[in-house]
Amino acid sequence: MDSVLTIAGSDSSGGAGIQQDLKVFSRFRLHGASVITAITAQNTQGVQKVHPLPENIISAQLDSVLSDLKPAAIKTGMLFSSGIISVVREKLMDYRNLVVDPVMVSTSGDRLLDENAIEELKGLISIAKLSTPNIHEAGILSGIEIKSIEDMENAAMKIGNCVVKGGHLNYTDILHWNGEIFHFPARDVVRAKIHGTGCAFSAAIAAGIAKDLDVPDSVERAKEFITSAIGRNFQPGSGLRFADTGGIKLSRTVEGEEENKLLSILGDAVGRFVSNPDSYKVMPEVGINIAMALPNAKRLDRVAGITGRVVKDNDQAVPVGFIDFGGTSHIGRVVLTAMKFDAEKRAAMNIKFSNKIISVCKELNLSMAEFERDKQPKDTKTMEWGTSQAIEKLSRVPEIVYDRGGKGKEAMIRIIGNSAKEVVERVIRISKEL
Repeated sequence: MDSVLTIAGSDSSGGAGIQQDLKVFSRFRLHGASVITAITAQNTQGVQKVHPLPENIISAQLDSVLSDLKPAAIKTGMLFSSGIISVVREKLMDYRNLVVDPVMVSTSGDRLLDENAIEELKGLISIAKLSTPNIHEAGILSGIEIKSIEDMENAAMKIGNCVVKGGHLNYTDILHWNGEIFHFPARDVVRAKIHGTGCAFSAAIAAGIAKDLDVPDSVERAKEFITSAIGRNFQPGSGLRFADTGGIKLSRTVEGEEENKLLSILGDAVGRFVSNPDSYKVMPEVGINIAMALPNAKRLDRVAGITGRVVKDNDQAVPVGFIDFGGTSHIGRVVLTAMKFDAEKRAAMNIKFSNKIISVCKELNLSMAEFERDKQPKDTKTMEWGTSQAIEKLSRVPEIVYDRGGKGKEAMIRIIGNSAKEVVERVIRISKEL
């Protein structure tokens, strides 16, 4: 397992700093190491005290970690003073997979960087692969007053390779990478102040780089991750809310790069679904499962799903259980049956049946086929028989397979696609039309 290093302050509330970074690295199935630059006394209401560590202790931590773990990527967060920044820059001068989050002020408004350290911070940014300033920080670093997307683009080009985060202005992030400009608009907007999102975003970018993604792909994946985490925000105290960067957990470490990649894809898809504010509209009484199979899978233990279900809690979709291979039998059988007819159809999920949803599917031009439970022969499994019936009716694998229920059986719609991400995005399109 590759290592990623965070060089940042300690947040005693657990919502930002090294505590947040380590949670994100774990979520990306990377080993997280840390060099602590400062200790803060803080909670959800604000930062009460900051104690920077001696520079020789920070230097010793860096020497210890870098001489042994050889991190695949490094990110910095709160560095606090020009002296600390100078130490970090000297140690990382020849290191190229460096992401700098220029932390200046906390979400609660407390200063986390000495005003006299700006020029030293610019020097550190100059040796980094990427920096991730927010609107306020980008304005200070570039000297440009930012009031528009065009201002963000100009500031980004002046700073260098960086992502200017637009959460405080327009919820669109601007990436300047090697002379090109990329836009990353938010899918869903949560307007509450959420603690630790900047730390989590830069940590997720560093994680993508550690996994050999190029920078635009790393930023795109980090954007999806943080949007999902913000959508699952929670309030542990009486002040700021926190992003749920833990997400749905994986039950175990598995062998094989392909297996781990699939678990990550499925975890991201589940996170995307539960963060969508309209997902509760498609929840059946029995709950939802989402499954995805390895290529050429023929057994349920080669299909990953949630060991429990995604269930409805008031107007929110909540995942219960773990993601694991063999985690779902019902939806797993749908996937395996579809793959017998088309090996590319490796993912499926179930949603509730309603005539309104069927109408929306028709409006979206989704291919559909129905099977009737009361015609099912004895000694057959419903998911295998019903899915086969629907496929044979259409002479290909439909995007939507549904039935109208039966005695003691809830009517149900199953969505089939090439990947968990594709299936979830299709369901989100449906939910937004309801």
